[in-house]
Amino acid sequence: MPRSGVFVALVIVVQLLAAGRARAEQHCRSIAGGTPTLEAIDAETRLHWLDQHLASGAARARIWAWTWRAAYTGVVIVETSLAATTNNASDRVDDIVGASSAFIGVAANVILPLKVMGDQSWWAKHYARSQGDDVCSLLNTAELLFIRDAESEAFGVGPLVHVGNFLINIAGGLIIGYVNNGRWAPFLYTSIVGIAVGEIQVATQPTDVVEDLRLYRAGQLAARPNPPRLGLAMAPLILRDGGGASVTLRW
Repeated sequence: MPRSGVFVALVIVVQLLAAGRARAEQHCRSIAGGTPTLEAIDAETRLHWLDQHLASGAARARIWAWTWRAAYTGVVIVETSLAATTNNASDRVDDIVGASSAFIGVAANVILPLKVMGDQSWWAKHYARSQGDDVCSLLNTAELLFIRDAESEAFGVGPLVHVGNFLINIAGGLIIGYVNNGRWAPFLYTSIVGIAVGEIQVATQPTDVVEDLRLYRAGQLAARPNPPRLGLAMAPLILRDGGGASVTLRW
């Protein structure tokens, strides 16, 4: 075959491959606040990215949630046991207030969990059943979930949560101080410790979806998100005269 014929054949092959790729790609409109860069990315690529990051965000949220549920539940059990066995009325009140504060922590974590955990479980089942459905429709659903989950994480570290933490722990300390006939040292101890623990809980709450949503809107699907703000690790600590917990913070 002449060289010109070979060249023409190569051009035709390249054009056919390009046409096939163009037909295979599908582009859907950008998310609210998204950039043209995001809209130019293949819809299947965007959908796969959202699916993966919903899973990773939910995994981090579950570790955080169950760690704090276990910690607060342990405090409830210990404080309730102490309240039931002590003969000192003031100590009993201290223990009841401590158990009540910890129970509020458990209840808040269970009743108002980070939405990414439930949303990811629902999405995994929905996505598996929807293979072959309209890609843009699936993408829109995943994006709406992602926005909702980012808002949930942002609220969890927002000002209302900090204010609630201060109010609950100060109220508990005031009760203890009042029962102890105006001895305010227990009030200060209970309030300060309670506030500190609450703030650590807020500081360690994952905000992966918030950062991921920012990258997604910018179309930076290959970018690495910022590392978590603060990490927490807890382990039981057994001593000769008692026990407790070892807490390690990482930032």
